[in-house]
Amino acid sequence: MAKTATKKTINKVKPAMSAEKMKTKKSVKVIKKLRPVSEETFEMDSSVSSIKEVSRPPFGFIVKLVLIVALGSALYLLAQKYRGLVLAGTVNSSPISRYELNQKMVEKYGKQTLDDIINERILNSELKKNNIVVSDQDVSTEMAKIIKDYGGDEAFKSALTQYGLTEAKAKDSIKQSLGLKKLVEKSYKIDITADKIKKYFDDNKTQFKDKKLEEVSASIKDTLYQQEVYAKTQEWFTGVRKTAKIVTFI
Repeated sequence: MAKTATKKTINKVKPAMSAEKMKTKKSVKVIKKLRPVSEETFEMDSSVSSIKEVSRPPFGFIVKLVLIVALGSALYLLAQKYRGLVLAGTVNSSPISRYELNQKMVEKYGKQTLDDIINERILNSELKKNNIVVSDQDVSTEMAKIIKDYGGDEAFKSALTQYGLTEAKAKDSIKQSLGLKKLVEKSYKIDITADKIKKYFDDNKTQFKDKKLEEVSASIKDTLYQQEVYAKTQEWFTGVRKTAKIVTFI
């Protein structure tokens, strides 16, 4: 009986020990899984990753670099082409901005320049309202007369230089004058009588030395006509400007 009891006790202990061994084995396996990677292994893994990264073709980087260079070049070229919109010049590498220049010009010439622009706008508006057109042929014909009065092309160009004008600006001025003349002729009746011509001749005999009235009558009539047109232009434009709605901020 005692032997039987001992066997039973042994049998009970064995499974318990087996279970303990099982737990120990499992713990060992878990410890193996959680075992920290050695520095050598980590360095090897890192080296392998680096090698893999380097081995990849760096096309993405090259494309980005090309785009950056292209964009930089484009911006540089644009800056060189349009720098005059921002800069007026430099002095010993110190920039003079276009804004600074404009401010100085406004202080010195602003009111007069604005006044000229206002007059031009009023004139264009009145020409349009009265259906008056000044053609290129009108301008060319008038310019030819002026060149003749100056004594030729060279004298005319010299006069332009003296007054700081270009040929294009001279044509613009002539076009405005012809427009005003047509407006005045439409608004006023200008009559140069024989009496006015004779009076002008008598008042300016030194100018017409050794000349008879008949010889200079046409020239005097033209001069008087231009004077009358100019006087009427001042009168007409003063009236029109008074009725215009003008608002200025300088």
